[in-house]
Amino acid sequence: MKIKKTELKENIDSIWEISTFSKECFGYAFYFHKPETEDESEFLNESRDFKFIRHILWRMTIIELSKLFSNSKNDVYNLNHFINKLKRNQSFGDIGILEEKIQNWEKILLDNQKLIKNVLNLRNKVYAHKDRKNDDLKLLDIRFKEIEILINLSEEIITEIHSVAFDSDVRFKAIYFNKDRFNLIKILAEEKKNRRNRVKKGNLG
Repeated sequence: MKIKKTELKENIDSIWEISTFSKECFGYAFYFHKPETEDESEFLNESRDFKFIRHILWRMTIIELSKLFSNSKNDVYNLNHFINKLKRNQSFGDIGILEEKIQNWEKILLDNQKLIKNVLNLRNKVYAHKDRKNDDLKLLDIRFKEIEILINLSEEIITEIHSVAFDSDVRFKAIYFNKDRFNLIKILAEEKKNRRNRVKKGNLG
């Protein structure tokens, strides 16, 4: 049992690391695509640098999530494979995860097959083979709220494993992104607006 728990801990920690990184990238990507003010939106849409940065952040979100939701053997920590190992008579079957929990997770995966397929297609057919500098949200029907479904599922599995197998609580706190603290775009947008106003006043004078 000790060996199995050690292996389980290594598995779930790797899943947690991937999930956390994807969530951080998603937080920034969401903000850069949907900032809080029109001035910030205008600034971002006029900036080649930040348009490229938000594309990279979105791309990394997709790539990292693909590691968790792929069925490929190359993606060692994919959740399909991991959930299957939690079933009775499987590697982690005696850990004690309820069958109802496993069935619910499998249902969520099944209900979101179209979304998962789109995420994987976006990684495999676009990001893995082309150096695209434009945003690819329109390429496939993927919405930010849908991406949150996948992130939430990974966090639910992590929480349940830690609770049942290790008798510990899990709290998911952002390591980097905090929209209340991240005011860089707001500052830059305000400065650009003020600069334009100064130019207009100068011209009027």
